Amino acid sequence: MPAGRRRIAADMRSGARLALLTCALAAGTAFAQDTLPSPAPTAAAVAQDRTGNLSRAEKRCNAALRRVERHREKLAETQRAIEAHRKTAGSCAGRRACDQASHREKTLTARERREARQLDQLEAEAEKLCAVAATPAGPR
Repeated sequence: MPAGRRRIAADMRSGARLALLTCALAAGTAFAQDTLPSPAPTAAAVAQDRTGNLSRAEKRCNAALRRVERHREKLAETQRAIEAHRKTAGSCAGRRACDQASHREKTLTARERREARQLDQLEAEAEKLCAVAATPAGPR
């Protein structure tokens, strides 16, 4: 099939999929409106509503804390990769395999050092932002 026909056929298929999805969603929402009562607000929804009441400093603090947590997870994953590599690197078969294992270990330890340094910086930044958020705002 020529490229032009393939593109047209693909466009037609995607259009048909979109129409099918739209019909399914419309039928699903109509069914849900007729039969299901509205759910009670969950804790996540209540927390979502409260985010509108947070000050700019509190939002920045929360974002910084989430960033710190993501980097902690990233560092833990790198440390798990180093441990797994050390278990397998001891049994390298040939010179080339041992060279590759050595190079891999060097890159992983360099990554671990870099991520630890970034984590320290992010923790210091989060500490500053949260200290600012903790101080009560004076009258304007």
